[in-house]
Amino acid sequence: MTADGGRPRNWKDLLLHGPARASQWRTLSAACLGLAMLMIDTFVVNVAFPAISRDLRAGLSTAEWTVTGYILAMGVLPVATGRLGDIFGRRRVYLLGLALFTAASAACGAAGSIYALIAFRVVQGVGAAIMQPATLAITTQAFPPHQRGLAIGTWGGVSGLGLIIGPVLGGLLVQGDGWRWVFLVNLPVGLLGLLLALLFIPESRDESVPRSVDWAGLGLSAAGLLLILLGFTRANQDGWTSPVILGCFAGGALLLAAFVAAERRARYPLVDLSLFRSGTFVMACLSSFLFAAAVFGSQPYTSLFMQNFWGFTPLEGGLAFLPSTALVAALMPFSGVLGQRLGSRLRLLVMAGSVSVGVSFLYLLRLEADSGYTVGLLPAFILRGLGVGLVMAATSLAVMSAVPLAKAGLASGTYTMARQIGTAVGVAVLGAVFLHHVETDLPGRLAGLPPEQAAPAVAAAAHFAPAGEGEARAAAQDTILEGFILLAVAGMAISAVATAAAGFIRHRAPAPQPVTPQALAQQDGAMPDAPTAGGG
Repeated sequence: MTADGGRPRNWKDLLLHGPARASQWRTLSAACLGLAMLMIDTFVVNVAFPAISRDLRAGLSTAEWTVTGYILAMGVLPVATGRLGDIFGRRRVYLLGLALFTAASAACGAAGSIYALIAFRVVQGVGAAIMQPATLAITTQAFPPHQRGLAIGTWGGVSGLGLIIGPVLGGLLVQGDGWRWVFLVNLPVGLLGLLLALLFIPESRDESVPRSVDWAGLGLSAAGLLLILLGFTRANQDGWTSPVILGCFAGGALLLAAFVAAERRARYPLVDLSLFRSGTFVMACLSSFLFAAAVFGSQPYTSLFMQNFWGFTPLEGGLAFLPSTALVAALMPFSGVLGQRLGSRLRLLVMAGSVSVGVSFLYLLRLEADSGYTVGLLPAFILRGLGVGLVMAATSLAVMSAVPLAKAGLASGTYTMARQIGTAVGVAVLGAVFLHHVETDLPGRLAGLPPEQAAPAVAAAAHFAPAGEGEARAAAQDTILEGFILLAVAGMAISAVATAAAGFIRHRAPAPQPVTPQALAQQDGAMPDAPTAGGG
């Protein structure tokens, strides 16, 4: 007998097809280990890139591409990779992504130059874009409808743990300037993840389509999204009206229009466009896009404010987010179960979480230079953690319940893409609000200074760092604080639109499934590992 209780299998069968029968909780655990590694790595590098810049003798603008290149790959590919999982097998695609991510992590840790590191980070981002949609699709496939709320909530809770561990681990490693360990710690975790996936994740795919790829659709969608995402990523640096940025937006829009036209003609399209006729699917993805723009788009600027304005160390900056991220991890499973129970009223959960985030931005309007962390930011962080904990599992459940199970990879890929691109757009838009205020207000306040003193002060303020002395420093502090408050106003406005979009989610709870001997056998197989979600 195999470890999973199924029929005996040789190594070749196990490699190609997975276990004959696996406990759903073991499957969830195996998928979540890879997800945890991915989420930790996503946030740990944000803390490490100043140390990377120093060690590899690269300017900050160059070193930032270690983050930007990863984000581009993560934002462009999830729809395609999620659908490839439906076509070729979600387990097979997940294993490929995990192996690629682990190998790229080793290469990043050994990189001898900044350009090699950037290239390996892009490869790592490709692996992450393959993995993340697959983890949600595998989770959804493994559980019957009445248990999916708890399963998806647990999946989201693991994402929350990544939010907790990533910044803190990054701060600890960067304290000793050991940035290479940011990547090398992935090796043992990745190898363990591969072993567990081989043992406990069964294969599943969309049996209604052949194993063939719409390469034209994949190329058009990836190129179009890449141009648009690159435009948003570079807009603040190159200027929103520069020919390069406008060309990126126009070219991306044309390629995506060509993609839609090609998909309509394709016999077996990469993306089933009929899914976008589902109002719940579209509005849940839109709400997630806007929510990510507000929450995750503002997070880098909050970190800069704490470190450059208040003087926090990277470790202190990571620890400052703990109250928020701990709430996220704790609330996700609860949110999934509650969303399952609410059924058609699930939108109320998404709306409540979006309102909570909006109020967190509202609280920041009373921020002062000497407010301090406990009074100035902690209450906002708690409100934000409450909002994220309620929204993310509920929107995931709404998206995955709105499509046929055979399209789980495509649905999870679209949802992942909406979040990733929403984050990038939020970073760009909120950064533009802050920079516009600094660049238009501060030069007037420093008009009495020589240009050789005023220009560096404005440049430093653009990174939330007050420079100069006396009245010049006070003017810079006031401008930075005002810009941060304006950023909060913009975040509040985006949250309001996200709340309105959530109001159009019309989730329908899955119909009760008839009890069969096979279903009873599946439940019996799950009992030793974890309780069922009968309470949810």
